[in-house]
Amino acid sequence: MDVRTDPNALSLPPHITAQQVRGFALASTRTVLDGGVGRMLDLARSNIRNIPRP
Repeated sequence: MDVRTDPNALSLPPHITAQQVRGFALASTRTVLDGGVGRMLDLARSNIRNIPRP
């Protein structure tokens, strides 16, 4: 069996708190301001496919 994982994939808890949203926003802002726009785009591309479709 060959298992491949995506290092950019985020795991989401069943209930998201305001503190978790704030922490993610701060970490994302720091990454972008440090010149990591491409890194954030890779993160978004990796996780957009996991959004449930209606």
